Amino acid sequence: MHNNQFIGLTGFALFLLFSACTPYKYGYWQKLESSDRFCLADPDSVAKTILHLAERKNKLNEQARQISGQIQDKLSNSQLIPLHSFNLLFENLQQQYGIDTVFQEVLQQSRNQSIREYAKNELLESALTYKNEFGQNKFLRRIINRGDVAYNIKPHTLDQTQHFLWSDNHFRNYLTEHKHDEPAPTTKAGYVLSGISDHLNEAEYKTEIFFSRIFGHVAGAFHGKIDKEFQARALKSNLQEFDLVFLKSVTHLTEKFIPGYFGHVGIYLGNDQMIEAPRCGVRICSTEEFSEGEIFLVLRPLRLTEIKKEYLRKAIRNQKGKKYDFTFDAQSPDRVVCTELVCLIYDFIDWQFNRRAGRYTISPDDLIKSLLARNDFSFELYINKGEVIHQPDIALIQDLLTQN
Repeated sequence: MHNNQFIGLTGFALFLLFSACTPYKYGYWQKLESSDRFCLADPDSVAKTILHLAERKNKLNEQARQISGQIQDKLSNSQLIPLHSFNLLFENLQQQYGIDTVFQEVLQQSRNQSIREYAKNELLESALTYKNEFGQNKFLRRIINRGDVAYNIKPHTLDQTQHFLWSDNHFRNYLTEHKHDEPAPTTKAGYVLSGISDHLNEAEYKTEIFFSRIFGHVAGAFHGKIDKEFQARALKSNLQEFDLVFLKSVTHLTEKFIPGYFGHVGIYLGNDQMIEAPRCGVRICSTEEFSEGEIFLVLRPLRLTEIKKEYLRKAIRNQKGKKYDFTFDAQSPDRVVCTELVCLIYDFIDWQFNRRAGRYTISPDDLIKSLLARNDFSFELYINKGEVIHQPDIALIQDLLTQN
């Protein structure tokens, strides 16, 4: 068994060494689909475009440096990384990768050798920035390589930028000449070893997801019958856009494993639609589909400006399609549970996370506790088996939060 593991790791290391030595002729992401945008374009106009984008990249690089520094400060002090920081990180990468794609198009399509060389150097400079700001910290490297569908960041994109940086001797010389006195090793062996470590970590992560998913689906199969149509009628006539809707189901076995009183939360979108993150992943559903409980609590954000409303709408659109977080780790935003979904959308709120089983998690009750002392949310509605209480007393809510 040990020999097989050794052979497997050796083969994987050789694969990484080979891929690191394979020239990325077409840039980070290999050859793009056919396009004539830069094929016959005037070289002067293309050069101006690259120069303008390079200036934009400098500003994004500075922002990336700040975000990276803030995250690494939190890591060094074993503190929670706010989910707002993850949103900023992936939004920054989305913009940077968009500019890199233009550089790559020029590299592939331009007939002017000097323009192609200019574009290639910009790609190398970008890859070097990613190495310095993200690639040298294993947490950042692994989080980014998992991707984020909210910002259209595909898995392993950061890896591909680094393959490009190490792809042949010319590029490795560029790396050595422009390392800016960074203390981290710039050897190919160090690069390959970090890749092996990351892939082993990813295998462990996916294994945990696999077994947790099996347990979640088995436990989720045990529940009683709920009249969702009846529950939805009492609920939806009182809802407004952006309301947080908490529910408790006394018949669902899965709620026995969720700390606190409430077991699920979603956000009302208007027009009889909710966004939630059940085990199938983030989805838009009807109020009736959401209403798999007997007890509901509605919290309403107050004094939202039109700018803030549009911010929330954009955040909601972005999160659609994310997979369910069977590891319940709020520091891994590629996957989310219902509460993490709310935190990523309402990322301007200082949510109260807890450290459970060695990771940061947040339950529906934790969300409510975070909002108890705020004056920009109101407790609008409490429904218990059809009985409706408008603007319930805070003492009632606090009493509920003491129950399990």
